[in-house]
Amino acid sequence: MIARAATLFVFAAGWLLIFRYRSEHMTTKLAAATAAEQRWIPLTSVVVSFHISLAELLLTLPLFGAAPEPTPIEARRWLAGIAVYLAGLALWFWSRRALAPLDRFVDTVRPPGRLLVDGPYALVRHPLMLATLLCALGPAVATNAVLTWSTFAASAFCIAKRCVQDEEPLWSAFGGAYAAYADRTRRLVPFVW
Repeated sequence: MIARAATLFVFAAGWLLIFRYRSEHMTTKLAAATAAEQRWIPLTSVVVSFHISLAELLLTLPLFGAAPEPTPIEARRWLAGIAVYLAGLALWFWSRRALAPLDRFVDTVRPPGRLLVDGPYALVRHPLMLATLLCALGPAVATNAVLTWSTFAASAFCIAKRCVQDEEPLWSAFGGAYAAYADRTRRLVPFVW
């Protein structure tokens, strides 16, 4: 019971921190977005939020006697889910700090003044998205339910689509420098894509 409550708390507290210190103001971003981005930005937020809410619900059920207590294997799986989640949270804060101070939104209307290629941006071109993906993976690992794996897959698809969309203005703004960066740095998953 305590392990499940602790898992639930870690996931909930982390997502609240991510929401509090997010890098962009959605209304401002949507106002300057392309028609495709205006569809995918809110869709991605809804899909990831649904995934997290579902995982939190599945973790909550045993607290009210609606599901059995965890077996030792399930408890280890929760610990693995927490470890993945905390790694994602650490990457998220590292990436977010590389963009700007935590108390300031990033200007998403104009391309950035410089191309970030070091720190977390040397790992992948979209470390905030990778971090979000890891944070979404943690609850899927912890719950190990077909439904949460399905919503995780939908979240990963939406995040991947947003990565491609986010790169369009960067290609325009930085041209050859961005092409060189893209040649040596994967988009979202290190060594893969």
